[in-house]
Amino acid sequence: MKPVTLAFVIFGSCLLLRAQQPKASIGSESSATTAIPTASPTPYPTKVSLKFKRWFDLDAFNLQTRYRYIATNSGKGNTNQQQWQAYIKGHFQLDDKASYRVNWLVQTGPTFTTGWNNTGMGTGLHQTNFYVKQLYFDAKPSKKFEFQIGGIEFNRGETTEAISYDNDGYLTGERITIRDPKALYFDEISAAVGYVGDVNHPSVFYRFKQHFNNFNYHQLLVRKQVTKQIGWSADYTFQDGRDTLHEGVRIKAPKAVFFDTFLFESYQRLAPQRDAGMNAFAEKVVNKRFTINGGFGRIDRRVTLNGDKFQPGHRLYLGSVIKLNHAFSLNPVLVHAVGALPTASTHRTRFDMILTYNLLEDLHHHHIW
Repeated sequence: MKPVTLAFVIFGSCLLLRAQQPKASIGSESSATTAIPTASPTPYPTKVSLKFKRWFDLDAFNLQTRYRYIATNSGKGNTNQQQWQAYIKGHFQLDDKASYRVNWLVQTGPTFTTGWNNTGMGTGLHQTNFYVKQLYFDAKPSKKFEFQIGGIEFNRGETTEAISYDNDGYLTGERITIRDPKALYFDEISAAVGYVGDVNHPSVFYRFKQHFNNFNYHQLLVRKQVTKQIGWSADYTFQDGRDTLHEGVRIKAPKAVFFDTFLFESYQRLAPQRDAGMNAFAEKVVNKRFTINGGFGRIDRRVTLNGDKFQPGHRLYLGSVIKLNHAFSLNPVLVHAVGALPTASTHRTRFDMILTYNLLEDLHHHHIW
């Protein structure tokens, strides 16, 4: 066992000794303008046997295409293209109680900050990139303790890819999570170590071979659901010599307020080259078929692995989710920078029109999966 892994296990065991009563974690993570569609549960009989799904199941299966237009600060080198994406997420379940699993994600996209391939229509050549980007062992021996190791996801707490890491990003390492608010006050305490890099090598197998025993990243995060309406998180993140703090507060607004959800998130880079940024986001579910959201963010020029929609500068953005039926949705997003930008190639305006086919939801709808 690696020394860092052993230290994590000891740390988790010490926290467990203080535990009193189990309690499930509270809080969720989402993007500031888009979210990965999920499928509804399946309480009814399906054509796929439950005995088979006892060992293997799908968590998400989305096929998407988008039109993307980007105008740079100089007006030169603009992007005008059609892209496609496949996002398939699932797990192998190793026991009846689902306490031990191997989670995996297969996705398109050639780099850390994108899960999209070019179709060849418009800017860029046709691409067929398809990688296993996540593959990790997940152990939950109790409701209070979780351990993950392998090609894992980032834990952003209540923050989003606007100020943290891109939703398409990847981390090779390990994490322990403690959930025992009665004993420890926080609903969630997590600590992670690993390697962040290889931005042009999304394959988890390449990263296992090259960097599984290398560490340039660690994070300590706490999360608290203060009331049913208010939740917050804070974390300290170290990566490649950079020390950064992230904070996020998510508020479920009263019915008298126009927006249903409000999120404020910020970061402070402590060293080197101190700087700070923020993002404010609001969302309104108008009806079952239409949701509108938008916000304003400020990102400094040295943040490079956050969501690619949120480039350096001050940016206004507006988006919506239009549910066409149980499986298809349309997601237009407009992002526009205001004020000065650091370089001529920095994006000034970006427009995305995303069409999503939630294949797993369709399989559920027709009682196939």
